[in-house]
Amino acid sequence: MILDKNEAICLILGLTQDKIVSSITKLNKLLARLNLHMIPVDIKFSLNKFGSYDADLTNIKENEFFEIESYTYKGKPCRKVIMKPEGKELFKSATKKLEKIFSEKDFNSLKDEINGLDKLDAKSISNNEHKKLLVDVDDRTHLEQKLNVINVEMYDLYSDIDKIEKDTLSGIKLRALIEYGYFLAKFLKNVRFKTMFDSDEYDFDANMMHYYFIYALGEAIPFLEEQIKIRDRDDKKINKFYQFIINSAKQEYPFSLENKDLNKLIQKCC
Repeated sequence: MILDKNEAICLILGLTQDKIVSSITKLNKLLARLNLHMIPVDIKFSLNKFGSYDADLTNIKENEFFEIESYTYKGKPCRKVIMKPEGKELFKSATKKLEKIFSEKDFNSLKDEINGLDKLDAKSISNNEHKKLLVDVDDRTHLEQKLNVINVEMYDLYSDIDKIEKDTLSGIKLRALIEYGYFLAKFLKNVRFKTMFDSDEYDFDANMMHYYFIYALGEAIPFLEEQIKIRDRDDKKINKFYQFIINSAKQEYPFSLENKDLNKLIQKCC
């Protein structure tokens, strides 16, 4: 389950009060927030000091699902994104996909957050994201500590993997999620962030998914610890973490199942 770019944009538009996002910059920030709700989207996020962004959105064009309207705000040119009737149908399609990974409570939480963030300016949204993801240079000590904790806790989960049965779909997915998460955590700590802490400069070239995966693993670990111990599992939430952590690692992301050199990378992680 992954949302393409048009589905993701229409999901955001459909969750706002007026089905409008007032700027492309704000749309970027709201789309990035889907990652914090573990929604895999087919959008490549990069990092700058203002938060995560997708460069392709700068050149976004009107299509059958939404229109782009130019206007001036405080003397500066802006572009707002407005949902078309066809976009409402794509919104319904996107929400239908979310039913595979979201409870009604999850969906309402997403809706409330997008509505609340839509009332803020883009800078405020970015600052909130930085704080949650420990992106800033000043937060590197906390980020390093978090990476260490995640690696220890994923090791403990991986050590218990044989306690999970192989004869149910939830068991198979749970095992796959823990195994992938274990090696992903090692990649993040031992490869991706190995030398970052030696520099006091901002990492403008970072792939933002590194930070989202650290966040996702941190959110998943308490849940995974609980699910190992029981047979009557929360299949929808297992699928939610499985879909995000595994399916978001696509193509250009190095620790991806699509990387033909993944086994070599795993050996380097260890």
